[in-house]
Amino acid sequence: MHICPRCESNRSEVVTRSPVKGAWEVLLCPVCMFTWRTSEPDSITDPAKYKSAFKVNPQDIPNAAHVPPIPERVQRRS
Repeated sequence: MHICPRCESNRSEVVTRSPVKGAWEVLLCPVCMFTWRTSEPDSITDPAKYKSAFKVNPQDIPNAAHVPPIPERVQRRS
């Protein structure tokens, strides 16, 4: 089990594994939707070394602003 570097949840899930056994895994945190590869540097994979400016409090997630939808594309006349 891996702890999410961004929200420190212990619910991370393996999304995929390297074709070379044991080389790396891609993990997904279902709490904050952060994904990371286990072969990344400690500054990405270790919650204690992950930049605090990018940390997410799981209690704040339900109140996070939603990304607005992309408007329909306008056809331009040439």
